[in-house]
Amino acid sequence: MRISEVYTSTQGEGPRVGIPTIFVRFAGCNLRCPGWACDTQHAIDPKLYRKEWLELGAEQIFERIMGERERSGARNICFTGGEPFLQEHDRLLSLITMIRLERNLEMEVFTNGTISWPRNAVHRLNFVMDWKLDGSGEEVTDSDIVWQNMLQLRPKDAIKFTVADKNDLAQATTLYNKLRYQIDLGVQFFVGPVWGKIEPAEVVEWILNNQLPWRLNLQVHKYIWDPEARET
Repeated sequence: MRISEVYTSTQGEGPRVGIPTIFVRFAGCNLRCPGWACDTQHAIDPKLYRKEWLELGAEQIFERIMGERERSGARNICFTGGEPFLQEHDRLLSLITMIRLERNLEMEVFTNGTISWPRNAVHRLNFVMDWKLDGSGEEVTDSDIVWQNMLQLRPKDAIKFTVADKNDLAQATTLYNKLRYQIDLGVQFFVGPVWGKIEPAEVVEWILNNQLPWRLNLQVHKYIWDPEARET
């Protein structure tokens, strides 16, 4: 599997914000989001960063995770990217199985939802589905795969809208009003501003004015450290 980095920090967004987390960042993404610059170019752009990426087997990644666990005590593992489900699914499921055999470990995955999720993963991971809005420059709302994946979400899972402007907020609201009748009522919704594009206060105002049961997603790590900082 292609790996960009494995490191421990605090979870900066989603349902487990603030929890010490071991991040497994897979390399490569099937989307480019030309509407706003992705904040992990080192994980998506093979032209610039391919030489940094590692080819590791499930056992090797597992060993790195266990090393981080021993060093930091973190028990939450986050698969992120890039897009994790670009990796060969059997190998990814093998890694997930190894981790599940360890006690007191939790796993979550951040995914754009445009690649079909293997069923075994759906039952073993906590999902945060990053639904790409029009402001991202990607057209995913009419994708059958996105909707099929969305219907598999359970109460432990979440949908995250990242918004660049009021048009994105309006689109997210329309989608929410449609989605809430189709998915499990326990699925959480998050909304957060694109860094440098829209102020968090404007997002909060929209939430309150439209009486939306959304949680604000601020990418806390960018307030703690330099937004461009990387693990070394």
